[in-house]
Amino acid sequence: MNRISWERLIAWFQRTPLARFVVWTATGIIIWNFSSKAVSDILVYGAFLFALTRAFHLRQGFFFRPDTEKSRGFGGQVGWQTHAMAVWKQPAGIAFIVILIHMILSLPFAIHPALSLRDFSGVLKIIVGVFAIPVIFNTRAKIEAALFYSATAITCVLGYDLIRLTVFLGPNLLVQAHIFQPFIFNHSNVASMMAGASALVFFYFFWQWRHQLLPALGCLGGMLIGLTYLVILTSRGPQIAFVLTCAGTVFLIPGRVVKLLVFLIIVLAGFTLFVNIEHVNPRFLEKRSMTNFSERDKVWTHTWELAQQHPWLGYGYGKRNFEMVYYSTHPPKSIFHYPHPHQFWLKLLFEFGWPGLILHLMAWIILAFSLWRCVFAQPTFTGRLLPGTVGLIFCFIHLYGLGDYPDNIVMLAQFWLIPVALVLMSQQAQSKVMN
Repeated sequence: MNRISWERLIAWFQRTPLARFVVWTATGIIIWNFSSKAVSDILVYGAFLFALTRAFHLRQGFFFRPDTEKSRGFGGQVGWQTHAMAVWKQPAGIAFIVILIHMILSLPFAIHPALSLRDFSGVLKIIVGVFAIPVIFNTRAKIEAALFYSATAITCVLGYDLIRLTVFLGPNLLVQAHIFQPFIFNHSNVASMMAGASALVFFYFFWQWRHQLLPALGCLGGMLIGLTYLVILTSRGPQIAFVLTCAGTVFLIPGRVVKLLVFLIIVLAGFTLFVNIEHVNPRFLEKRSMTNFSERDKVWTHTWELAQQHPWLGYGYGKRNFEMVYYSTHPPKSIFHYPHPHQFWLKLLFEFGWPGLILHLMAWIILAFSLWRCVFAQPTFTGRLLPGTVGLIFCFIHLYGLGDYPDNIVMLAQFWLIPVALVLMSQQAQSKVMN
C-alpha cells in the first residue's frame, strides 16, 4: 500500500467515530483481557519502541490544533502538551524512579536471586508501559481517550462474563459466580476490582457528557454493568473497598452545604446496604471466614514473623521467591495455597525490608499529596473530576490492598496510572505558571 493510500486510510479513520470506537476498544480488550498473551506484549512493547523514538523530541508547552479531536468528545487538542521526561522530574516521579533503582539493586541480595530475577522479568512489561504512557498520552484529551477505551474494553469483557455466568449457573448465579471457573481476568477478585475501576471512569464521562443524551446513557450502561458485576461476583474485599472509595467522592464537591448533603446521602445508602447485607452478599454472614479473613490471618502472621528475621534487606522480590521461603519455614496449616502474603504493604516488607517499605510508602504519600493539590487547584467539581477519578482508583486499589494483594491486571492498572497522574499534575503546574 503506497503512502497516499495510507494517508487516505488514516484520514478516513479520523473522520469515522465508529471505526475509532471499534479499533481502540479491541486494542483495549487485547491489552487487558489478554495481558499474559504474546499479542498484548507486542502492543505494549511496540508502544515502548514508538515512545523511544519520540521521548526526547516532544516539546513541552501550550498548543492549539482545531482538528477533529473536538468531535470525539475528549476535550479537543487545545491545551498543554507535556514532555515525557519532564513529568518524572516532579517529586513523585523522582520517588518512583528511586524505588525502581532500589528494586533492581536489591535483586542480587534475594534469598533465591534466580527466582527473583525470573519474576522481575515479568515486571518489565509494567516498566515499559510506564515509560511509554507519558510519551503517547501527553495531553488531557489523550488521557481521557485511554481511560475511556480501557473502561469500555473491560466492560465489554465483563458483560460477556455476566452472560456466560448466567447461562451456565442459572438460578445458582449469586451462589456460585464467585468460584465458577475458568475465571475472567485471572480471578473473581481481580475482575471485581476492574469492574469497580471501570464504573468510576464511566461516572467521570457521564458527568462530562451529561448534556448529550446517547453518550450519557452509554456511560450509565457501562456503570450499571460494572456495579452489577461487583454485586453478582460477591467478592467482599472489592465491595468494601468500592463503598469506602465512593465515600471519598464527597471531597471532590465544592461547597460545605452540598458536600454535607452528599455525605449524608452516602451514609444513608451505606447504612441501608449494611442492614440488608444478607441480600446484597450472603458471604458476609459466613462467621468463620469473616473472623479469620478466609485464613489470611495465618499467612499474615507467619509472613510478619519471617520479615522480622530479615528487617534490612528482606527476602527478595517475587512470588516464586516468597513461596520458596514461606513453605520451607513450616507455616501454619491452611486449606489455601498462598502465592503471596495477601497484603500490599506486608509483601513489600517481606521483599525489601523496612528501608524498601519506607521508600514505597514515601513515594505513594508524595504522589497522593501532589495529586490532592492538583485536584483542589480546580474550583469546580467538573475540573476536579479527572484527576479526582485517578485518585479514587488509587484509593480503591490501596484499600483493597489492605486485605489482599492487587495482583495481575489490577497491579498493571495501579502502576500505569502513576504516569497518568504525573501528566495531569504537570499540566496543572504549567497552567498555573501561565496564568
